Amino acid sequence: MMKYGYETTDGATYQLLLEKAKEMRNNPTEAEKVLWQFLVGGQMGEHFRRQHPVAGYIPDFVCLKKRLIIEIDGGYHLEGEQPEKDEERTALLESEGFEVIRFTNEEVLFDIDAVLEAISDYLDSHPSIQTPTKSPSPREGSRVGRVGFGYDVHRLVPGRDLWLGGIKIEHTLGLLGHSDADVLIHAICDALLGAANMRDIGYHWPDTSDATLNMDSKIILKKTMELIATKGYRFGNLDATVCAERPKINPHVPAMKKCLAEIIGTDEDNISIKATTTEKLGFTGREEGMSAFATILIEKD
Repeated sequence: MMKYGYETTDGATYQLLLEKAKEMRNNPTEAEKVLWQFLVGGQMGEHFRRQHPVAGYIPDFVCLKKRLIIEIDGGYHLEGEQPEKDEERTALLESEGFEVIRFTNEEVLFDIDAVLEAISDYLDSHPSIQTPTKSPSPREGSRVGRVGFGYDVHRLVPGRDLWLGGIKIEHTLGLLGHSDADVLIHAICDALLGAANMRDIGYHWPDTSDATLNMDSKIILKKTMELIATKGYRFGNLDATVCAERPKINPHVPAMKKCLAEIIGTDEDNISIKATTTEKLGFTGREEGMSAFATILIEKD
């Protein structure tokens, strides 16, 4: 299977590698976490991917534009037959046109400046490789992307739990609604449904139905994902904003991203959640309620 300008392996195996890569991204080593903080978002001047399949292997980090692979080796890489296997793996990756740079866990954890300098030196001294690609026509199964926008608002009242982004947040007030009133998930669901041209959340889960009374919004999100899948769509990425005066939302963003990623079945890196206030203006500024906005990309081949 030819993709990204090199041989990835056959289609069936590639799909298995993608599943394994997803699992590895969700369970990084401490050294991988540290290095990724410096690679993510193009901070080194180039785009890096985590656990991206190449020629039947799943390297730790890959920069396709510079044909650079970065591997972080734990202690077991020095044991038994592993050094020989690593040499074979490196030789195969180099045969695909990649340069492989290896660092130990200790180098990343205790001498990160030297690691970053070595990576920077490689990026500066090697030209970018442009892979010519043919733009497929719709008949050839080109990828179709659609964008959806969602908005929701709920009143804050005493005596209700505050659910936001699938997690429970301790607060003196909670959001009022027919379901658990998770304003962020509701905005996300409306964005998903809108992108797929499948009406809105109220159409599928009306607030007049006993079946939706006090319903967990995580269930609604899961079922929304199943709905868009019936039209062949899958999740691309999310950018959401929560508007609230109190409580402070930012400390809870990592937990919300983790929860949503698990429900949607995507990498946390595909989910952006921002928090803001309205400078004490309007109903949110008066702490009468919360609102949320969501923009989503969905795709299908």
